[in-house]
Amino acid sequence: MRFFKVVLASAVGYLLAGLVLFFVVFMAITGLVASSKPKVEVPNNGVLNMKLNYPLQDKVANSSPFAVLATLDPNTQMPIGLNDILHTIESAKTDDKIKGVVLDLTAFSSGYAKLSEVRAKLEDFKKSGKFVYAYADYYYFPTYYLASVADSVFVNPEGEMSFTGMVAQVSFFAGALEKLGVEIQAVRAGKFKGAVEAYTRKDLSPENRLQIETYINSVFDETLKAISASRGISIAQLKADADELKLRSVEDFKTAGYIDATVYRDQFYSAMKKRMGVADDTKVPLISEQKYARTLSTQGSGSDRIAVVYAGGDIVGGKGDGTQIAADDMAATLKKVRLDDNIKAVVFRIDSRGGSSLASDIIWREAKLLAAEKLLIVSMSDVAASGGYYIATPARKIFAEPTTVTGSIGVFGLIPNAQKLLEDKMGLTFEYVGTGEHSDMGRIDRPMKAEEREYIESVIDKIYDTFLSRVAEGRNMTKEQVHEIAQGRVWTGVMAKEVGLVDILGGLEDAIAYAAKEASLTEYKIREYPKLQDPINLILDKMQGNISAQQKLIELSKNTGFEQYVKQLNDLERWGTSHTVQAIMPYDITVKNYSLR
Repeated sequence: MRFFKVVLASAVGYLLAGLVLFFVVFMAITGLVASSKPKVEVPNNGVLNMKLNYPLQDKVANSSPFAVLATLDPNTQMPIGLNDILHTIESAKTDDKIKGVVLDLTAFSSGYAKLSEVRAKLEDFKKSGKFVYAYADYYYFPTYYLASVADSVFVNPEGEMSFTGMVAQVSFFAGALEKLGVEIQAVRAGKFKGAVEAYTRKDLSPENRLQIETYINSVFDETLKAISASRGISIAQLKADADELKLRSVEDFKTAGYIDATVYRDQFYSAMKKRMGVADDTKVPLISEQKYARTLSTQGSGSDRIAVVYAGGDIVGGKGDGTQIAADDMAATLKKVRLDDNIKAVVFRIDSRGGSSLASDIIWREAKLLAAEKLLIVSMSDVAASGGYYIATPARKIFAEPTTVTGSIGVFGLIPNAQKLLEDKMGLTFEYVGTGEHSDMGRIDRPMKAEEREYIESVIDKIYDTFLSRVAEGRNMTKEQVHEIAQGRVWTGVMAKEVGLVDILGGLEDAIAYAAKEASLTEYKIREYPKLQDPINLILDKMQGNISAQQKLIELSKNTGFEQYVKQLNDLERWGTSHTVQAIMPYDITVKNYSLR
């Protein structure tokens, strides 16, 4: 009898838990569906309050249902993408109800190319005569880079400003792997292809150090140019201030011309009201960028279309989980766009460090077919390197921001040898019965044989040669010319333009405007691909676990300080077990700005 009581109690418990979960999910779904097209009114004498407290992406593919589940707050504001932010600022420029823009930048994070696009759009916004004010409790270099475009820059009087330059951090796992008894057997094409160095060395090779120094100094110079133009401080002085550490308090930065006022938040809003010419006791309505974006109609008019296809994340084979550029999914999207007669031009927006060489070639083929029938323009975001550059090569023109990371034309393969770990440390041994001498090639419990390494090197060299051919064809260069600037070397956008890998320096909107001009379009609508995922299907996919374990782990590690290391270890696991050749940028260059906070 006791057994049946326990079973019954357990069943009731599971039923109640299920009902609670169903209720929560139902409420989340209801909230997402109800908020898909909310009625938002733009207030008169309003101010666009851009509280950019989320990582900036080119396009937000969906709103996370778990954010809603976590808060159960129908007023929770989901992140929007760069595309919507640019559209929002452009619309606010001519909206008589909007009197200015406030940048709240305390918790903002983004790559420098995206920051540059937002900054340029705000610079254009100021031409309307409306104000742009920036406030933060503290500034570090990227947020100040964006804030410096404002008419006035404010900071908390007890806050901080970090202006010490940039530093690139590269993590090395070779020592740790050595202690574990794991040897990484790497084969690469291109002397600058430093991807393998994180797992085979304990420090930077001279070639890798050279390209990182070149890259980071190029990014630093470009950002200083913009700050200098906005704040009237010479580039030489900016560099001296970063190096000499003489500016320590926010008052020091105010005296030096970086900041206009050190005030508390309530005082900041008083200054804003004074700028608007209204009394201090007047309530000025603030509207977030998320809410304002919902009031905007589809961009453009007419029957003709310009398609903007977004490709963000690592390039992988098959179908993806929404966080990657999956070959099957992207190829299908490009084909759909190619077959749509209403689409007259395509802008291919790429934000990817690359990935599988085979998957890259599958996408390249579809992009090549598209370019044969329609105008194809590529717009590079923060990074379009290795496989990310591979898929860009069919374009008629390639746009990039000066700070975009690109190039890295090279390939590599990794095969771990964990014999010492398995046998000596874990006591695991294996027996294999095969059909030939090399039928077990790729085993992780023995080193590669000389002839196996030679075989893999020949495969790598062939793929590298194909990569060179794709670039040579797309850029109207010889393979020899491409090889000179390839070999895995990383370039910034401004450097890439000098060596012929990029045509025009500019952002997404510049690429769209160019496409319209080249296609002789005066009236057109913009259509974005891939289409947004249905919120209900998204929740069901998440509940069913249709997202990679690697991505889950990366998500869990965010804001812990260990995200970079988790990502690199996931890379090693994926590259070392997939037995596929990788066309991926050598490393993630993590630009750090150290702060006391």
